[in-house]
Amino acid sequence: MLEVDERFNTGSMRNIYSPDVRVAAELVVDQLAARMKMDPLAFRLKFERNARLRAVLQKVAAAGEWGRAMAPGTAQGIAIHKEYKGVSACVVEIDTRPATVNRSIPNAVTGPRVTRVTYAIDAGRVVNPRGLEAQMQGGINDGIALALTSSLHLRDGHFLEASWDNYFYTRQWNTPPRVDVIVMPSDSEQPGGAGEAGVAATFAAVACAYARATGTMPTSFPDQPRHPVLRAEAVHPPDPAIADQRPPARPVRRPTHA
Repeated sequence: MLEVDERFNTGSMRNIYSPDVRVAAELVVDQLAARMKMDPLAFRLKFERNARLRAVLQKVAAAGEWGRAMAPGTAQGIAIHKEYKGVSACVVEIDTRPATVNRSIPNAVTGPRVTRVTYAIDAGRVVNPRGLEAQMQGGINDGIALALTSSLHLRDGHFLEASWDNYFYTRQWNTPPRVDVIVMPSDSEQPGGAGEAGVAATFAAVACAYARATGTMPTSFPDQPRHPVLRAEAVHPPDPAIADQRPPARPVRRPTHA
């Protein structure tokens, strides 16, 4: 992936590239598993050669009750990630039923809701287990936001989101009622990093769960056609006079994916 000059200032985003790459990879893995008529967990365990990743996969699947019966419109998703000398795996449950998607909360982004997250991480030698658990909880909410609610929109050369009031990070009404974080025991003497380790696997697991619940593979995020900022865009469309005064767009090199 490449950064491009879009003629406006940009700043760093948490766990900049890993979530995008991981979600694409895990969605493809699920598609491969479906083509081979295999369960997503069984497929990963069959082809994963990293012993630590296999261990977190098995742990999170057992703790998250992978494969349990789910109502129509709900589903589980599973994903793995390797970064910062550590490994992690995530199982989520999502509810895409109309009663959930269309729930009415003033000035909120609702839509599908993640109802349960089970996360396992092997970060090597852990100095502060409770701190690691809290860090993963924050990353989990970041991953959910990337999949379901948070985004930026441009109009007339300006971002419509000004601050946290309308950026729509994961809010109370979208936070999973149940979150379990498992810190794996390790005989390693080397600490692994854990800063944003919770983001990528969660984002990917939510995407995979959404695909299984709806029968459609998401290709852009967040999947929010009723986003309040987009509703404002419809009410106040761009001014053609301003649009005509914009300089011509520069050619942009788009990233290619294997």
